[in-house]
Amino acid sequence: MMERTLMQRLLDAGYPSEDLGHHESDLYVYVTAITKPIVEAFYREHGLAIEWHAPIFRDNETGKLMYDCMFMYDDFWKEKC
Repeated sequence: MMERTLMQRLLDAGYPSEDLGHHESDLYVYVTAITKPIVEAFYREHGLAIEWHAPIFRDNETGKLMYDCMFMYDDFWKEKC
């Protein structure tokens, strides 16, 4: 069985697909009670520093905090394959 991607894990947990953002291969998701434990666990499981691979920024449109999950937007990679 293939490992679930970060994006799949977030959607499976109920994160709204309409709240997914992206630029190229980077996935943008709001920092919420749903996303925080999933994002932290994903990067911990892979031995990656969340501060480096998923830094938090403030969205210019909403003012809310978001993760910039580098290289985690699945649809970008589907098109490349």
